[in-house]
Amino acid sequence: MKKTTLLMMTALTSLSLLAACSTNSMDKDKKMDDTTSMMDDKMMDDEKGMDETSTTEEMMDGQKMMDTQKMDNQKMNQGEMAPDFTLQGLDGKTYKLSDLKGKKVYLKFWASWCSICLSTLGDADQLASEVGEDVQVLSVVSPNHNGEKSEADFKSWYAGLGYQHLPVALDASGDLLKAYGVRSYPTSAFIGSDGVLVKTHIGFMSVEDIKANLNSIK
Repeated sequence: MKKTTLLMMTALTSLSLLAACSTNSMDKDKKMDDTTSMMDDKMMDDEKGMDETSTTEEMMDGQKMMDTQKMDNQKMNQGEMAPDFTLQGLDGKTYKLSDLKGKKVYLKFWASWCSICLSTLGDADQLASEVGEDVQVLSVVSPNHNGEKSEADFKSWYAGLGYQHLPVALDASGDLLKAYGVRSYPTSAFIGSDGVLVKTHIGFMSVEDIKANLNSIK
């Protein structure tokens, strides 16, 4: 009887140990499954994040290409975009190149000491009075630069010339001279209605030549 009882107790203990081992194993397996699942989820999230980043970059690149193509399509003339500027005129107006888009622009860089410039001011004044709404004639003077008078002296001097139609804008900083590479006077710059700097010319230009250049650009 005691032997039978001992055997039964041994068997129950073994079963308990097996059950415990089985339970531990299941717990370990469950933990491993949970860990694997978490790693899989993280990998999926990382891949999703990479995909979203890649998609965003592709969208940005696509937008840049579209913007570039749009700008190219808007260009009607060959060349680079003309440097923008904002200058104050002797007439009290503010002249900003970007505001003139849609018009052809003739820029005349000149100085009060330049004999060729002075001999052609009358022609430039007449041209400014004749052009239509689609053309802007604008002369540019840089006080205190390249031997030019001070701003106050230039204003007083120019007022005595009596020109009524030619706008004169003051490049007080001299930055526009650098932007357009002006080293000699007079220098003419022709800008298309699309804002493209089509041509620059150093030296004398007749009114006929100026008109011909304006007519040849878009």
